[in-house]
Amino acid sequence: MRYIRFCSVAAATAAIVTGLAGGPAAAADPDYVPCSGTALALAVNNARNGETLDLRRDCIYHLSMALQPILNRELTIRGNGATIVRDGASTLAFRIFDVASGGDLRLKDLTVRGGVTAGDGAGIRVNGNGGLRLTKVDVLDNTATGNGGGVAVAPGGSADIRSSYVAFNNAANGGGLYTAGSVTIENSEFARNHAQASGGGIHQGGGMTFVGTSVVRRNTAAGSASGGGLYIGNGTMDINQSKITNNTDTGSRGGGIYNGGNLTLTKSEVSGNVVGGTAGQGGGIYNTGTLTLKGTEVFRNSANGSGLSVAGGIYNAGGTVSLDHSTIRDNASTTAPGGLRTNVPIMLRDSTITHNIPTNCFPSVIPGCTD
Repeated sequence: MRYIRFCSVAAATAAIVTGLAGGPAAAADPDYVPCSGTALALAVNNARNGETLDLRRDCIYHLSMALQPILNRELTIRGNGATIVRDGASTLAFRIFDVASGGDLRLKDLTVRGGVTAGDGAGIRVNGNGGLRLTKVDVLDNTATGNGGGVAVAPGGSADIRSSYVAFNNAANGGGLYTAGSVTIENSEFARNHAQASGGGIHQGGGMTFVGTSVVRRNTAAGSASGGGLYIGNGTMDINQSKITNNTDTGSRGGGIYNGGNLTLTKSEVSGNVVGGTAGQGGGIYNTGTLTLKGTEVFRNSANGSGLSVAGGIYNAGGTVSLDHSTIRDNASTTAPGGLRTNVPIMLRDSTITHNIPTNCFPSVIPGCTD
């Protein structure tokens, strides 16, 4: 899949920001926010509830201080290809957008870049009862020492992410996205994000998440219970017609996915993921919750760390697993089995576990699986 990459950032403030701009200066036009950080701060601060702001096409709005106060009303920002970025010369750490309870921020055709915070959501934070909608937005290069380098959604908050690109963000948990609220992701890509602990691409700490026709790829995590691509610690996640691919956990559990909640994958692919830590478990998926695969392939994943690294495909640690018209194939691990390891019975319906090394299921006892 290929995605159109744009960017977004919004916030309300009376704070002072720099007036640096990218590209040639445009003639004065009252219908567009002038190409300066100062003008953007004033426009956001003075915007009425329900107002739409248009930014100058391809302008770079440099911020030297945070946009404040936090957004507590409905605001739409149409970026027209513009970028809102924390200025590299600034010595202050601040997030780009902060959506308060009752706030509703809608960003279109925009890039949000370079936020830095000691809390959650360096790019955009959505507080409880706040809302966010991203359409054709890039969220890039944001760093949080807390959760959610790119975007953080608190319990009771919501986010709708469509046709967007979330990449190169860093956090303790949820390099690209941390959510404990309600999130819908469609036709989007989470790539090359990093978590120091869990959920390189996305960390779900509760609530509900839907992922459709999207890609989570080349993300990394380094904690003991990591999930290089996705970490579902609690709540429900439904993934439909999507790819979780080429993610890496340098810790020990779940190169592609760590699931401790309720996870369903439908017509999706988990491939090329690696758990590389000592005694790593579950190159594709590590499960301790409820895992359901429907028409889904888990293939070419690996648990290749030193020690007793096991189950390149799926490692089930006492959870519930149901495979329906699904395939676990061509996975590999240092020690057997290479395909699927479980310590409790699982349900297989018209599914196959085949061509894994060194074995498919042994020593696990799985009816219908042979080595």
